[in-house]
Amino acid sequence: MNKNIFLLWQGQLISQLGMQAYSIAMMFWFMENTNSSALMSIILILSILPSVFFGPIGVIADQYSRKNIMVVTDLIRGTAVLVLSLTILGEYGSQFFIIMLFAMVSLINGISRAFFQPTVDAFIPDLVTTEKLSKTVAFFQSSTQCTTIVGQAMGGILYRALGAPILLLLDAISYFISAFSESFIKHDFEEHKNRIGISNKYKQHKADLIEGLRYVKSCKGMLQTMIFASSINFFIAPIMLLLPFYVTGQLLEEAQWYGFLLAAMALGSILGYWLTATINVQGNRRTFIMFASMFLFSCSLMLLSQSESPIIALFGLFIAGLSLGVFNLQAMTLFQKNTPTELRGRVMSLLMTISSGLLPLGLLIGGVLGTLTNNNTQLIFGLSSFSIGLLTIFTSFNLNIRNYMFNSESAELSKT
Repeated sequence: MNKNIFLLWQGQLISQLGMQAYSIAMMFWFMENTNSSALMSIILILSILPSVFFGPIGVIADQYSRKNIMVVTDLIRGTAVLVLSLTILGEYGSQFFIIMLFAMVSLINGISRAFFQPTVDAFIPDLVTTEKLSKTVAFFQSSTQCTTIVGQAMGGILYRALGAPILLLLDAISYFISAFSESFIKHDFEEHKNRIGISNKYKQHKADLIEGLRYVKSCKGMLQTMIFASSINFFIAPIMLLLPFYVTGQLLEEAQWYGFLLAAMALGSILGYWLTATINVQGNRRTFIMFASMFLFSCSLMLLSQSESPIIALFGLFIAGLSLGVFNLQAMTLFQKNTPTELRGRVMSLLMTISSGLLPLGLLIGGVLGTLTNNNTQLIFGLSSFSIGLLTIFTSFNLNIRNYMFNSESAELSKT
């Protein structure tokens, strides 16, 4: 591992720990203080919507220093969460005020992520050789998941021991450490891209965005694959939203089991990343593996939906994570390998925008269904898992998607 990759990896690892602390603190604070899945869904939507609306702005990853974008967005997120933590800790506002502050911080985090994530995805291929890209992506994903496992497994326990404000404080500190680590990355950047006027920058930004969209549309099956991922996210959203209610209502367990379940899913993802990274997956083999993994994903979620046993629930989410890890790594390397570096930032931002497009709607519907059914997770989880399986079977007959997965190099040949 070269020094630049290590610095980027180190920062990501630490901030990922903080993110888990924030997620658990936010979800259980809302469940215990409001008991409203609808309100919780709104807060989550605010953190996701910016990826949909501002995601295309990720083309700045092709116009400005990628390192600087990462450092600045980490500092912004750290400051926002720090303010929230100190407000709750010092009891400086009413419950309504804290809810509004949660909403504001979620929005800030979402906007920052809309800039940050496409930048990271575009930056990694610049720091390693093409031959090492797949294994580097797998390493990043799996090590991040390892940190996720630790953060989630301990998060529920620490929530009970320390409370929400301390977990939020840890999240804020993690962002500051991440920014510090990223600031030492050394990478050449063509500064002349910045030396244009504001009006010209706007025109350039618009032209870059259009060019990225044209590239995606020109690669037959690429856009449809992104839409498929977005549809899957739509049906996953209610499950992830109502998982705390599943733990306390269906499994009859406490907060630590929420962390254990998320950790089991993350552990499965690690195995999925490395299984698919260590074998040569090409052609029909790749197509079969990607669709089979998503069908297995739906079956494991169905098992989860009908279980009242924590052990079976752990197994179900472990298999779900494994399946999702296989699919995600194949999809990500497929997009990265076949996108030129000068277009990669805008393509990755479009990927994030499209794949997140239906997620807010899924969260909203999940929150409404939770409210209408008194958080009947058995029913809602069952409907979601069945829909994912049906969608996977239907999509597997799409020739454009199958051809793109079979021979991704054809995307390059089809450019106009």
